[in-house]
Amino acid sequence: MERIYSKDTDTLMFVFSDERIVDHVDLDYQTLLELDCDGNPVALTIEHAREREVLRPPDAGGLPNATTAPTSVRARGAPG
Repeated sequence: MERIYSKDTDTLMFVFSDERIVDHVDLDYQTLLELDCDGNPVALTIEHAREREVLRPPDAGGLPNATTAPTSVRARGAPG
């Protein structure tokens, strides 16, 4: 599993596989579960991660630092 964080959009993405994203399910208005052609989870995208305290500063404890993505994490071919 890979964690990717985009500072520009405050978006945290957990990537479970390298399969192509063909669909998504809105779990809430800021959380997407992205699926492959067989309906298997490929990624989980959480928008406003710091605001929602899903991703905390390193000195605050909680989740370890995620890899910072230089561009939008939505650029993985997900439906937009």
